[in-house]
Amino acid sequence: MFNSIRLRKRTRAYFMLGASLGPILAISNPSDYIKALGILINEYDAYMAESGSKTKKRHFFRKSKGGEEHGSSIQASYEQGNFSYLDTHSPPFDLDFLQVFDTFCQITVIMYTKLADSLMSVSITQAAFDNIAKIDSRFKKMVGVVTKELDELVKNAVTKELRLIDPLDMAASPDNEINTDWETSSVYK
Repeated sequence: MFNSIRLRKRTRAYFMLGASLGPILAISNPSDYIKALGILINEYDAYMAESGSKTKKRHFFRKSKGGEEHGSSIQASYEQGNFSYLDTHSPPFDLDFLQVFDTFCQITVIMYTKLADSLMSVSITQAAFDNIAKIDSRFKKMVGVVTKELDELVKNAVTKELRLIDPLDMAASPDNEINTDWETSSVYK
């Protein structure tokens, strides 16, 4: 199911976002919190677009570049690796995907809880609403990819187990394809 290179990239992305969300969760002003989340998502998207074209790694123990040059645009700053909220440091060892994803989901729950509390305490402007919608769609997309792959993995595992119960079902299907229509399978007849 998982290509090791793809899994390493995804693990690194979840680690970066989880590590970047920590300092943002400490922001107490609700409008600043929503703005910081929006900036983080923009920085993450810019970093992922850049890392798709270049294989640039920053090491975990190296310090971040301090300060921005005057007159430089935000995009040029992103290309240089200067992010205000995104922590692009990576540890010098491989991370376990399940641990990183579990922790990322826990931090995301905390983020959504604080976001819901923030919505109750401030009046929502159209810009803040658009920011929240962008944040929500981006996080749903990230978790949705893993959910889809897990659904496929479970479906294949259940099909494999059903084949063990009814080996004639496999012989009856053309080209030994998996019969995924559970209602018409001979197991339930």
